[in-house]
Amino acid sequence: MSSDRKIILSLAIPAVMQTVVRSLFVIIDAFWAGKLGSNELAGLTIATFVVWGILSFGELIATGTNSLVAQATGAGDFKLAKKISLENIINTFLYSVTFGLLIIPTLPFLWSLVSLNELHSTLASEYLIPFLVGLPCITLLLTVSAIFRGYGDTRTPFYLLLLAVILNFFLAPLFIFGYNGFLEFGLTGAAVSTLVSYFFAFIVGIILLYKRNLIDKFRSFRFDFPVLKETFKIGFPISLNGVAFSFIYILISRVVADYGTLGFAAMGIAHRSEAMSYQISVGFALTASILVGQSVGAGDYIKAEKHAYKIMRYTSFVLLIYSLLLFIFSYQVASVFTSDLDVLVVASVFNKITATIIFFSGIEVVTSGAFSGAGDSLPPAFIGTPLNFLRIPLAALFSSLWGLNGIWLAIALTVFLKGTIIFLWFRKGNWKNKRSKLLLKPFPEESVPFT
Repeated sequence: MSSDRKIILSLAIPAVMQTVVRSLFVIIDAFWAGKLGSNELAGLTIATFVVWGILSFGELIATGTNSLVAQATGAGDFKLAKKISLENIINTFLYSVTFGLLIIPTLPFLWSLVSLNELHSTLASEYLIPFLVGLPCITLLLTVSAIFRGYGDTRTPFYLLLLAVILNFFLAPLFIFGYNGFLEFGLTGAAVSTLVSYFFAFIVGIILLYKRNLIDKFRSFRFDFPVLKETFKIGFPISLNGVAFSFIYILISRVVADYGTLGFAAMGIAHRSEAMSYQISVGFALTASILVGQSVGAGDYIKAEKHAYKIMRYTSFVLLIYSLLLFIFSYQVASVFTSDLDVLVVASVFNKITATIIFFSGIEVVTSGAFSGAGDSLPPAFIGTPLNFLRIPLAALFSSLWGLNGIWLAIALTVFLKGTIIFLWFRKGNWKNKRSKLLLKPFPEESVPFT
């Protein structure tokens, strides 16, 4: 095995496993919600679209932290890396508390925007309100994981998330269905179990950061605006693109609403069938962010580009296998989430359409990760946001022509366009002059921390 391949796979395998494990939260919730009924599954599906947007903004600081710590590590500036880590742990808490509480009053507006009926609105809110109140439980673990990855450690974030998902595996059915009439919270219980699991893993993670000397002491915290500015400069465009992605799905849901519970349930199943391939792509994207970021920090742009293209090739190979399996077993995969025959037929077709464009989705995600690591997060937003908005008129048009299948075809077309354009943009190489300005600041030399 070549040196580069060994480095890439040693980072990518734990990162992919981490993101795959993360997708299990959604799958576990969907599995148990399906046991409650099709209406509950539909309500959770709508709530999930909003969660995507919430976590996109919730991950803003984590995204910037990953890039900045990676660049500082590549430059050998470990004092700066530790300072950024502490600053952004505190910033994450303050930011996510404020953000979560501000979103709660907007939920009725969101439900009216997509013409949700009263039942689906109530069920979606049952999940979302506690999720928003406890948002720091999620975002703090995301930032802790980003710190480890910035140092080149993808194993610890995987173990932390595995711990969280194991806890959720046992807590979800307990909090959803209760025991002898106690702790029976329905969809609210699904949110609570996720929050408790994430927060416990965060506590373990922060302890490990201190034991490995990867973060400054809390008593040394002094607010540093340049760190926050650089973090937002990298994280905000990507987060805004993610929020637009989520918001657009809410608007598309207005078209889906014409097909009732059948449409929402089938769409939710199709997304969960795709979730595994998406998380695989995110895992490779995290690897691209680390290696490109560290190479850019060291000033080695040839190596950064070399790593990015190799990671794209590995991702494509894995996703082509996944696509083939999903296409062949589209009905069987859908049957994992429901026994409703009408939903199964529609979801099976959705899965086949999804299988044809997973490759392009993977290219988009990994290339976005490479851009992020280089500190140039504007291109993914410039490409993704307008093409995601294009889904709204296309979904309406294609739906009038081909029904529910037309909605999924509209989404597939935009995925193809995004993957193609962002790859061509990366080849232009403008990202090679986006190295963090924080690296220009003088810091005393410090030995490499143990990771």
